[in-house]
Amino acid sequence: MKLVIYMVIPLYMLLLFFLAANEKLPDDITDEGIMRGYEKIAAFLYRRFLSKNRYFQRSFAKRKVQQDLITLHSRADVRGELKSYYIKKISMTLLIITLGAALALISSLAARRSSYFDENGYLIRPSYQEGDETKSLTARGLNGIDYGEFDLEVSERNYKKSEADSLYKEMMERMPEFILGENESLDQVEDNLELITKVPGYPFEITWRSDDIDIIHSDGRVETESLTKEGRTVFLTAEVTYKDMKWEQLFELKVVPKHLTDFEYMQKLIKQLLNEAEENTRNDESFELPQNAEGVDLLWNEKIEDNSLVLMLFIFMAAVLVYISKDRDLTKEVEKRRQSMTLEYPQFISRLVLYLGAGMSVRAIIKLFSTEYQKDVKMGKPKSFLYEEITRSCHELESGLPELSVYERMAVRCGSQQYTRLATLLSQNLKKGNGELLRLLYEESDKATNERMSIARKMGEEAGTKLLVPMIMMLLIVMVVVVVPAYLSF
Repeated sequence: MKLVIYMVIPLYMLLLFFLAANEKLPDDITDEGIMRGYEKIAAFLYRRFLSKNRYFQRSFAKRKVQQDLITLHSRADVRGELKSYYIKKISMTLLIITLGAALALISSLAARRSSYFDENGYLIRPSYQEGDETKSLTARGLNGIDYGEFDLEVSERNYKKSEADSLYKEMMERMPEFILGENESLDQVEDNLELITKVPGYPFEITWRSDDIDIIHSDGRVETESLTKEGRTVFLTAEVTYKDMKWEQLFELKVVPKHLTDFEYMQKLIKQLLNEAEENTRNDESFELPQNAEGVDLLWNEKIEDNSLVLMLFIFMAAVLVYISKDRDLTKEVEKRRQSMTLEYPQFISRLVLYLGAGMSVRAIIKLFSTEYQKDVKMGKPKSFLYEEITRSCHELESGLPELSVYERMAVRCGSQQYTRLATLLSQNLKKGNGELLRLLYEESDKATNERMSIARKMGEEAGTKLLVPMIMMLLIVMVVVVVPAYLSF
């Protein structure tokens, strides 16, 4: 079912690609290659489902994006810009979903490739010196009952006597360990014991000997089916050897029966048959798994760990985050523009006062600022949001728009209280011929300078706050460098 879902997404994208093959993209979208194909799909989806959808057109998110685009690009008719924005946004989201589906499909197919069985259906044993492996298997009877999952510890293929003799000198690190496993105490043994044979860090070899092999096997398997309620006492001997030296430790255990359901009994029986099949064929390259457990035929399959669905969910989450983050990036760009225009205002008002004091008109000053700015941009200097608006106001004046209307429109586009005050002063001067314009602009210049200093102090405080985290981390590192050597010296 999952494979079908993963394949449907790329096939659906392919169908959309053919449907959108003749879709025309806006002129400001110039991407090539596979991205252009996805942009055509996005344009097709936008035209068919979004541009005429009244719920989308009235949505708050759409209106917010439209207002931000108008603020950034100063366009009264922003439909084309809005279309390009959503085409880029949707195309990136679709590309991520398609790549995610492809990765999920590859992951799912890779998980289903069997590496446990040979051509005869026998379980393949690890080769010489490859180490032991745990095989995750599922057992299912031909009667339709699923007997669950089984983890079988398969030892590496054993060397023959001559090979083992030559490799015996390489063996090291042997020491006993706790043997209880999941049991509460040695006086109440119900589950299998952990009779380990090796302990890292010690040159010992441990072998276990049971005085009742029918109850406790040397590998720690505990058989409780034949026990009465009173249980049975079993003595385990741990033989620890190192070269010619030998130690022995005797453990007294009380083994009691454990109540098992029919299902638990079958699981335990199957596990026992698995271990016996593995132990009896350790010189073979592969071995056959048990086919029957007390009259129930078994069907073995490799346990498939398919994580493709989780991968697909993460990809969808990433696509959603990308889709949402585009709006946040747009909002951040608007905030960056607002901050830039606020910081540029004091210098602008100072230059305006300077040229007015020299006898130039406001109209001439705006034209002069626009001309100088366009020359600076051609020379490679960075663009300015404020002087972009001044250039636009200059074009409006040249096109015959009334000067009063130009100042008011520029104040609205700038969207800041300082520019609103400036537009009010300039408008009053045009309406009433205010002779105190220069004095008022001097006062506005001083006020703007003070506001800029206040903003600079605030930005410095924010920067200092952001530096607290790395400073604390550096302090912790210094403390570790100083304290650890002092502690180790004791």
